[in-house]
Amino acid sequence: MDAFRHEQARALGITPAQLRGARFAHPVDGVAMDARTQHDLVPRCRAVALRFGPQDVFTHLTSAALRGWWLPRTDLDLLIGCTNGDAPHLERRGVYLRRCAIPPEHRTRYRGVPVASAAWTIIELAEHLSFFDLVIAIDSALQFGHVTEDQIRATMRPGRRGVRTLRRALTYVDGRSESPGESSLRLVYVLAGVPVEVQPELRNDIGEVIWRLDLRIRGTRYAPEYDGGAHRSPEVHRRDLRRDRLLARWGVERWGYTLPDVVSGFEEIVGDAVRVLGWPVSRCPTDLLRDELGASALTAAGRRALTERLRRFVRTEPPRSVRRTG
Repeated sequence: MDAFRHEQARALGITPAQLRGARFAHPVDGVAMDARTQHDLVPRCRAVALRFGPQDVFTHLTSAALRGWWLPRTDLDLLIGCTNGDAPHLERRGVYLRRCAIPPEHRTRYRGVPVASAAWTIIELAEHLSFFDLVIAIDSALQFGHVTEDQIRATMRPGRRGVRTLRRALTYVDGRSESPGESSLRLVYVLAGVPVEVQPELRNDIGEVIWRLDLRIRGTRYAPEYDGGAHRSPEVHRRDLRRDRLLARWGVERWGYTLPDVVSGFEEIVGDAVRVLGWPVSRCPTDLLRDELGASALTAAGRRALTERLRRFVRTEPPRSVRRTG
């Protein structure tokens, strides 16, 4: 059943004993929901929103996660919202209601949940995500058609925290990436100065598309791809072998890379590209790439740092207005 406020229980035929039982979970004070869906983001947000005021919306990581964007993993279970005025923060349970002025045109609904617009959500993500993680998140927003680069730029506010990171990230985003791994691999090349084509198409003699690659090193026959390492069922294995035969017939050599390759083997990835391009290694330095990867949540250190930056959204005690003393 749908979430409801506690004062509605009697009208719904639910006794106080039932309300306190295992059938219901209470994601925020005064609201009950089906306990079987308490860990599902959409129903959980719909339940919490029953305590929202008319101007309150989910934002930041919560708004992005509701939209299914590619986000870094953290060690925190957060719901982040925004309110105007002097409304108190929602207490405990991982729900944090910020006081911030989101313009009316950036308040909307997604899947029945009040949220900040996609552009405003990115503005807030830029406050805490690293450059690398932010590019991947924006790639997904562009790929899903939720926002355009022009809409993001029109929403940016000079002097706002994170705006410099966002401005730089927008010079590296590419909405043609079809997975977070593909975005990560593309960034490895771009940050090292290796020219790559994104989603290039192989066409036959009459112009028909016979295959679309993830990436290709410009001017070569080499096609790097991110391999997510999913379990190889017989059907997937057959499809991959067919793909490899097709690419070989067209003179394309596929290079597969995994997440560990991206995170700790990036110098080898860049080195492979430099060799096929015939360039000296010094032409593609990896110092910038090393720094950006190290700060990203793809690494353990970067994930810990992000968790600490986000810890401000964790409330361990109720607001002062309701805190008991003595």
